[in-house]
Amino acid sequence: MAVWTVFEPDEASDGLNVRQWADKVVFVRERLSWSALPFAPLVLLRHRLWLAFVVYCVFQALVAFGTMYFELDYAWPLFLIAHLVVALELPDLRRRKLSFSGYDETAAVVASTLEGAEQRYFDARLAGATRQPAASWSEPLGTPARENAPRATTAGPVLGLFPEAGR
Repeated sequence: MAVWTVFEPDEASDGLNVRQWADKVVFVRERLSWSALPFAPLVLLRHRLWLAFVVYCVFQALVAFGTMYFELDYAWPLFLIAHLVVALELPDLRRRKLSFSGYDETAAVVASTLEGAEQRYFDARLAGATRQPAASWSEPLGTPARENAPRATTAGPVLGLFPEAGR
């Protein structure tokens, strides 16, 4: 199972319908980025992390200059340090960029795939926001659900110390 951090834009409820709002929600997977180990600069560009890309290029240029200046024969481990740092810190770099861009961290979801994380988050978010059946995809976010919509039912008896959920 993987952990996903969920980010919503600040203006999430400004007249957007549920589908438009859902398209702006971003899920960041909390793990080592295996693709960044061999392709660190391309991964940074793919996620539009421009400042991190510039820092990466400056670091690699300094390592290349230092290698030539000090005439080091085996400097390849120094070049791999930047790739390792990008692979380890990519989720944090993405979270910082989203926070700086006006997104709020709203939740953490545990699921094995992105689709599963989206399903769990939107089910909980839309059901928890209205305390009634989830709003339809065409209704603006924050609009109360229709009066004649069927009520959500519980999944069954609660297992544990309490025999019924309502008491």
